[in-house]
Amino acid sequence: MNVVTPLRHAVMRTPWYRKRKSYRVLFWREITPLAVPIFLENTCVLMMGVLSTFLVSWLGKEAMAGVGLADSFNMVVMSFFAAIDLGTTVVVAFSLGKLDGERARAATRQSLVIMTLFSIVLAAVIHYYGTEIIDFIAGAATADVKALALTYLELTVLSYPAAAIALIGSGALRGAGNTKIPLLINGGMNILNILISSVLIYGLFGWKGMGFAGAGLGLTISRYIGAVAIIWVLMIGFNPALRIPLKSYFEKLNFSIIWEVMGIGIPASIESVLFNGGKLLTQMFVAGMGTNVIAGNFIAFSVAALINLPGNALGSASTIITGKRLGKGQIGQAERQLRHVFWLSTLLLTALAWGTAPFAGIFASFYTREEDVKEVVKVLLWLNAAFMPIWAASWVLPAGLKGARDARFAMWVSMLGMWGCRVVAGYTLGIMLGMGVVGVWLGMFLDWAVRGALFYWRMVSGRWLWKYPKPQKRAISAQNGE
Repeated sequence: MNVVTPLRHAVMRTPWYRKRKSYRVLFWREITPLAVPIFLENTCVLMMGVLSTFLVSWLGKEAMAGVGLADSFNMVVMSFFAAIDLGTTVVVAFSLGKLDGERARAATRQSLVIMTLFSIVLAAVIHYYGTEIIDFIAGAATADVKALALTYLELTVLSYPAAAIALIGSGALRGAGNTKIPLLINGGMNILNILISSVLIYGLFGWKGMGFAGAGLGLTISRYIGAVAIIWVLMIGFNPALRIPLKSYFEKLNFSIIWEVMGIGIPASIESVLFNGGKLLTQMFVAGMGTNVIAGNFIAFSVAALINLPGNALGSASTIITGKRLGKGQIGQAERQLRHVFWLSTLLLTALAWGTAPFAGIFASFYTREEDVKEVVKVLLWLNAAFMPIWAASWVLPAGLKGARDARFAMWVSMLGMWGCRVVAGYTLGIMLGMGVVGVWLGMFLDWAVRGALFYWRMVSGRWLWKYPKPQKRAISAQNGE
């Protein structure tokens, strides 16, 4: 039976087929120039993270578990910085869409100043309470794992100001449409992280190195180099729209612009911190399941993050494209492009996850030689592949909605998904019903499903565009001379 012809006719009857030429133009002229550099940048960041984990893994699974526990807390802090970075990106994109370069520069400068000061205070507080934090998140982990996690945390908190500068500066440059410079800076910063950490951990020319502590110190040094590079790029004006002299950082702050950034950044940061706080809580569930499970869970998340790279890049591109389109008043274009990016992400990520799942054991072997850890990784990556078709709805769509400054809806949905589904279901399945780490991950997939359903409804309902007048209303107003 010939199924090709009916399939071809079915495709030809779809709305996509009629608009395929315009979608092709959109892909090559708008999505690709933004998404590819972001993808490469994220790939560098994650690959360097993988290699950093690889360096630590040879010190033993206790060292890897310690890094995993400390990093689970660090991710909560980084997610807050990333949320303010998102607010800066959207305001810069929207301002430049309206040809208001002065406002874009002011938003960038003031975000950098405020977040640098805040990160210094935050680093001091976390450093002071480091022991209590590790005792809380490590749960029933062994004393050796807790000691290693505390060492890593105390060294990496020193990098918070540099991380805030690098994230916000890169976000502003992306909002201005320049994705190549953040790629070069973040890629270079992570390569330096590997080189410096390798020397500090294992030594060089007869020096025996610092061992485990070298991993945290290497990360901190490389982040400060990246922060200096970001400030220098903004100072000399590689991107003319964002030329910010050093002396301007000491000028008086404009609180109307700050509140515009925070109007997006605060809901997004509440969302990110509460979401990652819930994620940290689920890591605490895992912490009492044994060192092999902690290490396997950490490795599986690392590999899953690599699989999700194209989706994250497309999500970041959708934020920028949506913000610029709406800044120009092109509401129909913003809506059509968000739908296109969403379906593209869904198909691409599903194919990638299903194609890589059979090689889960090989991925695990790159990190560890422990067979019990490898088995945990293989089970979790097969589960991840099974639920990947719903990932884009829960992560790519909210990125586009935030480009439309619809951050509060994303905040409430994320809180519901995390605390109403992931935490409750993860605890019920993983702890109460004894399903272990598999139950915790099933709770995560339930979170994806709830988030995805609500974000998809928000997209198709058009309510994410509530801040913008409908095209037909603007047309009628123009005809009436208003």
